[in-house]
Amino acid sequence: MRWLVALLFLALTPGSAQALTPEEDAEVARLQAYLNALTTLETAFQQTTDAGEVATGRFWLHRPRRLRFEYDPPNPILIVARASFLIHFDKELKESNYLDQEDTPAWFLLAEKIEFGDQVIVRAVQREGSLIAVTAQEKGREQAGAITLVFDHDPIQLRGWRMLDPSGNHVRFSLVAPKVGGVIDPDLFEFRPTDYD
Repeated sequence: MRWLVALLFLALTPGSAQALTPEEDAEVARLQAYLNALTTLETAFQQTTDAGEVATGRFWLHRPRRLRFEYDPPNPILIVARASFLIHFDKELKESNYLDQEDTPAWFLLAEKIEFGDQVIVRAVQREGSLIAVTAQEKGREQAGAITLVFDHDPIQLRGWRMLDPSGNHVRFSLVAPKVGGVIDPDLFEFRPTDYD
């Protein structure tokens, strides 16, 4: 299967709003502070679906505005974000699609400042053993769906995220041994189709 829309472009089923407890509000504030302090992240990743499909690769994030997903063969997909665009490139077909970052769920991680509240509504906060998960939606675009970010609780560290595709299938994106705060070669966030001729 081609991951044509990959993880970043899946439509999600929105959840219902729930009032947060004071303890949940405090957790959300901690996670927001962590995300805003996060500048760079480099990691291997594994992407899985309910159907048992598995894809692996590497992920680089340099906030704000820059990221790169490079899938391992035989998956030909490369995703690069820089400035205001997110580029989805198929190395086999040599096809590029340019999207506004704000039109994809990636905008949340790429934003200059990450804020849960008026524009990003927290739908749920859940503890799962040593993990904590926060499900959020963008205000005014609830029908576009929601994303669940998963963190180690103490110390806080982003571990991945979960989504639900239009067919009701779950997609899980897990970070494998993430390295936070290192120097990332800025050339990784450049996109030159000729590199894949």
